[in-house]
Amino acid sequence: MKVYLDTGVFIDYLISRGHAGYFLRKKGRRKRSIQDLTNDALECFNKIKNSHEGFTSSLTLYEVEESLYQELSKSSTGIKNRRFFVISSSRSLIIQIMVIVNLYNLTIIDLTEDIVFKSVQEIEFQLKGIRAADSLHILTAINNNAEVVISTDEDLIKLDEVFKNKDGAKIKCMDTDVAKSYL
Repeated sequence: MKVYLDTGVFIDYLISRGHAGYFLRKKGRRKRSIQDLTNDALECFNKIKNSHEGFTSSLTLYEVEESLYQELSKSSTGIKNRRFFVISSSRSLIIQIMVIVNLYNLTIIDLTEDIVFKSVQEIEFQLKGIRAADSLHILTAINNNAEVVISTDEDLIKLDEVFKNKDGAKIKCMDTDVAKSYL
């Protein structure tokens, strides 16, 4: 099975494994504790490695750095040259994502001009209120024949079986707690 992983799954995995978890996941989600979130992500990654083909977009690398940058910026106001320290702290998260990619035999798919154009042209995304990054994620999944999208983002989860991949199969969209049983 081809499985697309959204940015939030990587963040959940890092909750107890890297410095970013504390800043990016401060509370549970959908009646699940912080520990549940990280355990669910770990189980999904293991199942993908052992039985499926997992991938994400290069956009994920940007999003993780930007998320941490925004959080660290909030807590470092008034510090001279803070931007340099916040950037270097945030940039290290990209390396952590690359470690996850290598550990679990995932692939990073390029964000292409074609995907960007499709995101602008796809009226249904606009009508559903799907923002740019989420549109780019789902279109990357569609273009690469994903059968499942694992996401922590409610807007993407709501797209369950709304879109079809290139082979014409409806794409399942789910959070990690559902995905760990589905995979």
